[in-house]
Formats: sequence, structure tokens, C-alpha cells
Amino acid sequence: MADANLSSHALITMIGRCLSGQWHIDPLWLFQNADLMVRADSGESLEGHWPKMTSEILVNHGGAFAAAGKAETIGKGQALGVINLIGPIYKYGYYSGSKIFGNQLSIMASDDRVGGVRVNVDSPGGQVHGSREIFEMIRDFPKPVLTTVDGYMASAAYHQLAASSRIVATQPTDQIGSIGTYQTYSDWDGYYESMGIKLYTIYASDSSEKNEEFRQLIASAGKQTDLAQKQLSAYNNQFLADVTAGRGKKLTGKGQDPLKGRLFFPEASIENGLIDDLVAASESFSVLSDMVSTSKKSTITMSTIKKTGLVATLIAALSGIDETENAEPTVEGLTAQLTAMTTERDSALAQITTLTTERDAAQASVATLTTENTGLQAKVTEYGKQPGAMGTKNKKEADAAPDASQEKTLEEILAELPSEKEAAAMGF
Repeated sequence: MADANLSSHALITMIGRCLSGQWHIDPLWLFQNADLMVRADSGESLEGHWPKMTSEILVNHGGAFAAAGKAETIGKGQALGVINLIGPIYKYGYYSGSKIFGNQLSIMASDDRVGGVRVNVDSPGGQVHGSREIFEMIRDFPKPVLTTVDGYMASAAYHQLAASSRIVATQPTDQIGSIGTYQTYSDWDGYYESMGIKLYTIYASDSSEKNEEFRQLIASAGKQTDLAQKQLSAYNNQFLADVTAGRGKKLTGKGQDPLKGRLFFPEASIENGLIDDLVAASESFSVLSDMVSTSKKSTITMSTIKKTGLVATLIAALSGIDETENAEPTVEGLTAQLTAMTTERDSALAQITTLTTERDAAQASVATLTTENTGLQAKVTEYGKQPGAMGTKNKKEADAAPDASQEKTLEEILAELPSEKEAAAMGF
């Protein structure tokens, strides 16, 4: 309920401001909290309602995460970052400002001590402008981002965090979605006339299309909306494209379409893919710690690698691996795979070189032995035509039957040659 100390005019003006222009915001939350928005807009401290957007670095102390001591040494990736996104989102603002949020993300990204970031969100959404800038930062963030819902993750809040590594609700009553764009046009003429004020609006002669969608709507008493819808569709198409890109295949196509603007409770949000799970808030740091320890997030992806030579073989090998959710090949992993394959290649080349040398030597030996064998055969033939050293036997002795045990064939003589024995030992 609105505070009685706040004038109805201030509340109406704030609501009018938030419904005019292009917004990604849930209107029910807006009406329920218009008084807080008026106070925030006037600079009043709202620490009891919306924490300022600050960042913290927490470390594990015996299983519990707490702020690191001033003198405490924190190793690379040993700390977890925390950012709160609470309340309505303005592009510039003391509370939940997109520019402040972006600055906090940049700090976390550049701090080597931080291994991952938890964004705690309870926001109905807010201004269109500034939201996509945060979406791009989350999409390109070099470390795991766990978004935990603590009430609302609606409209612009979902746009900004759609590319988180993981999104979880913390209570079954959390509400997620409201993905859409709208604008309210107010016709204040009757109000001003009741106060005796008449307004006359004049446009320059060359400004015939200025505020055309607004003038069309007012002149038609709200019946002609095509120009206004065209403008809103341009914003909304980008919103839907970013959510689709951020969640990717996680959008299951089951249940009610999450891109039509409806809010969902966690069970339905898990079914249609808007979030990944329902996790108790007390367990969220353990979830993020696991994400950090198993993270394979890298700025190098398969599409950035030139597929030639060994890299082509490596990619072919990796393509058969079933990757886990959100897992991407890392520099370290690819380097290890490439080193192993290079070692195997070098070993194989060395073996080929050795075998080639042995083959060439064997072929040279065969050629030499063949030449020697041919020469020996020629000599045997030549010597066989000459009379023996023992003289010519008389006819009687010649006619006698030869002693078979003392005669050898040409093949037996050749087989006893050293060169032939060597060739036989080598398998020729």
C-alpha cells in the first residue's frame, strides 16, 4: 500500500512515468511499490527495502562463505563474487542502475581472485535502454555466472541475465518471465482542463512525423495503434532474439510459450526452459563453487579454430565427444589434446624413418648378393668345362658306376656358398 504521507499526485506521476516510454517491467509490482519508487526517485535512502548495488568478494571459511579479511591472501579463482539486482531497473540510478551493474561486472571480470559470480535478482524489470548492454556483458563474461531468483526475475531483469551460465529459483513462489514490451500513453487534456489549463501543441513545418505514433493514438482516442506497435515491436524483437540466444537449446518448447509475456512459477519455468532448477538459497554458493571447478568456459570456441592439419584431426576427434551442459573446449584442453597427438605423430614418423632406412639397407644387400650369385654361377659353369686336377681317368674307370655319395648337384654346391647362406638367413 502507498504511504499516506505521499501525495496521490506524486504516485500517479511516478506510475505515469514508468508506464510511459518503452519499458520491460511488470505493472503489478509497479502499482504495489509506487511509493518506494517515489522515495528512491527523490533520493531517500531505502536500505531496508532495496540494497544498493554493490559487489562483494566472498571466500570459503570452513564450508561457509564470508567476506575475506583485509589481510587475507586469496589465490587465483578462489573467491566468489556477489552482486544484488534489486528493485526496478533504470539505465542510470542509485539502485539497480544498468550502468552501475555493468561497472560491477567489469570489476569482477578483471579480478583474478574471482572464479565465478552470483547475481541475486529480485526485480520486476525496468527501462528498455541499458538492458541489452548488460545482456552482452553477461553473454561474453569470462567466468561462470549463476543467477539466483529471490522473488521476481521479470522483463528487463530477465533480459539482462538471460545469458547466465545457470539460472535457478530459490522459492517455489518465485516468478520468472514477463518477457515482452509495452508502453502506456496518457491523455492529460481532461485533467488539465479541469484545472482551467488548455494546452496547444505546435510543430515545425518540417516536423510532420514527429511524435506521430502518440498523436495518432490521442487523435483516435486509443483506436489507432499501428505506429506505436511498430516501434514497440522493434524493441521486443530484439528482446526475444536475445532471450532465445541466451538460453539456446534450454528453451524446451514444452508447456506454455515463455516468450509471450506471461509470468511463471519455478515448476513451469523449468518445464519451458526459462530457468534450470529450484535450489535453496543456502546451497547457491555450493552450486557456484561446483560450476567454477568444472567450468570449461573459454573465449576460444571451435568456430575460431582453423581446421587444417593436426587441428582438423583434433576437431574430428572432439566432435565425437558428448559435451556436458554449457561445456566448451578450453585452451588447456585443446592444447593437451594437440600435444598428445603431436607426440604420437612424431613417434610414428620416427618409426617410419627407421623402417625406411632398414628397408633401403636390405634392398642394397639383396642387390649385392644377387650380383655375387650371378658371378659365382658363371664361374661354376666355366670351371665345369675344364678337366679335373686329378687327371683323366682311363676308360675302365670312367665306365664304372659313379659313387652317388660323393657327387653333388649344382644347386647343392650353390647352397653351400657363404653368400647364399647369408641371403637365406635374411629371408631371400
